[in-house]
Amino acid sequence: MKPDSLFFRLRGVIALVLLLCFVAAFVLSACGSAAGINTDEGRSVNVLAAPSTAPALQALDADLQERQSGVSTQVEYLDAEALQRRIDSGHEADLVLTASREQMQALRRQGSIEGDPLPMASNRLVLVATAENPSDILDFEDFSARSSELRVSTCTGDAPCTEQITELSGDFDLDLKHEDSRVARAGFSAEPESALQNLIQGESDVALAYVTDVLAQDAPLQTFEIPQFQHSTTQVWAGVLADPQSPGAANEFFGILAGEQARSAFSGAGFLPAPVAEAGASSEE
Repeated sequence: MKPDSLFFRLRGVIALVLLLCFVAAFVLSACGSAAGINTDEGRSVNVLAAPSTAPALQALDADLQERQSGVSTQVEYLDAEALQRRIDSGHEADLVLTASREQMQALRRQGSIEGDPLPMASNRLVLVATAENPSDILDFEDFSARSSELRVSTCTGDAPCTEQITELSGDFDLDLKHEDSRVARAGFSAEPESALQNLIQGESDVALAYVTDVLAQDAPLQTFEIPQFQHSTTQVWAGVLADPQSPGAANEFFGILAGEQARSAFSGAGFLPAPVAEAGASSEE
């Protein structure tokens, strides 16, 4: 080829263009692969949780989906005993949320929890009547004086609030005619019937339940505070299981639970913040 030909004069430019095309194709291919990893592979987390946490966890999951975070939750709501059975049986899961500080302490002692558990929020036990209030309950003192005459719905037999209600009965000398809700045992997928459902359906005159459960109901309800009862609150704790099904997703969601999104979801569901003294406390105290 003659040195003065057009191709000869442009051979350097052609080589440079071909090189740039090759580099651009390589970069686009790499970016496409990375984008596929981030958007196409969702991270699903399996959670075992106390029924009272349902409104908050559902709100948090909806927020994560709206933000297209790629993280989704599969939650099984169980009372304390059924939750313990799930863990003891080696049921595949990633995290646990219990409404009992004592249960979380026990889970950590037996080696079922990895690392330090997280104090999420507090919940409050209240007296509840329907909007119509056919028993004309004025306040907790009035209820206490007439408790032997009333049908009272309480939480399920193995829920954390059972111990609270036992202490409440002793402190105020209550004579409760319990209309106990049915308990969801391990092996059943249905959620337990709540004390508030019993109340709304007219199966009881009054209920003792968490304020978050009241806020989650569509039916209008009246609440009455329980005065001078130091055990009216309970705490919600979260922990990563020692042998999580999806370790990466479990730790990622645990980080979300410690952040503002989760605090907002629990606050919106009516939970109180975790006690300041507990926020930095070891679960072994």
